[in-house]
Amino acid sequence: MSTEKIIDVSIVIPVYNGGDVLGPMIEKILRENRISLQLIVVNDGSTDNTAEVLNTFNDPRLTVIHQENQGVYAARNAGIAARRGDWLILLDADDDFTDDMIFERFREANRHDVDVYIANGWRNKLYDGYNIHRRQPYNQVISGFSWINHVVSVREWPHYLWLQIVRSEYINQLQLNFQLGSSHKDILWTTELGLGNGRFYISDKSDYVYCDNQNSITHSKKYFDSRTISYIGVISQLIYWANEACYRDVEQALRIHAVEETRHFFGMYRKKTKNKPYAMAQFRQQVRFADLLKGANSGRKLWFLLRLYIELAKP
Repeated sequence: MSTEKIIDVSIVIPVYNGGDVLGPMIEKILRENRISLQLIVVNDGSTDNTAEVLNTFNDPRLTVIHQENQGVYAARNAGIAARRGDWLILLDADDDFTDDMIFERFREANRHDVDVYIANGWRNKLYDGYNIHRRQPYNQVISGFSWINHVVSVREWPHYLWLQIVRSEYINQLQLNFQLGSSHKDILWTTELGLGNGRFYISDKSDYVYCDNQNSITHSKKYFDSRTISYIGVISQLIYWANEACYRDVEQALRIHAVEETRHFFGMYRKKTKNKPYAMAQFRQQVRFADLLKGANSGRKLWFLLRLYIELAKP
């Protein structure tokens, strides 16, 4: 008989040079004692005082993984592989949340017997920011397919990892992990959660604060080109799923969303990408324009695709 302690929730935090913000978040998480926790912090090759900050904690609930810098998604995968909890929460080191966030998500997800529970949140300010989402099918259990169709129809795709608590068995069932890359792979993770067609519950209650850190990789000019390329991978994967027979019930939603992500790609391409010839060559190689046309469900999208086609046709 196994004597390993049952863990209710595993929390994974990837960190790179986050020593200035990491300590308070760890302290806040470890103050939760109503349920059994496993906190996994993955130090992704930090060169600041992150390791020293982690060494100040002496709590058996904290697991620290040190690895060479491989990027945030590799760090999350390392944390997910080490989890032992019945549920998984993925957080960012520089954000904030309410004191009851972990406990309430765990309780509500179990109460509604779902595979994925998605909370609401605020941007920038605890209790007084503006909400992350406003047009979700709130406070009801729905299927993953129904959720995908809804979020695409209302043009509000809350793919934010830090709003989710996910049943570990569901992750195992889907053999889910993150595709590697510099950014935007959270879109694919959340899409795969929906494509598993499990039980979803979306709450209108906010419990998390996304802090727009201007010093993060997202805002770094040297990563703009890699972010542009990352969008291409997202678009290609959405189209791939749309072509799979098992996803016929969400095929058109996936195609429409592929066009939306193409708009994001094109905005990055036009305004912030330095090596435009390389980016466009990668787009031509990985995405068929004919597939995008199938997701043009409005005149506005057709007009956008015409502009894109003109850009693609340039030598």
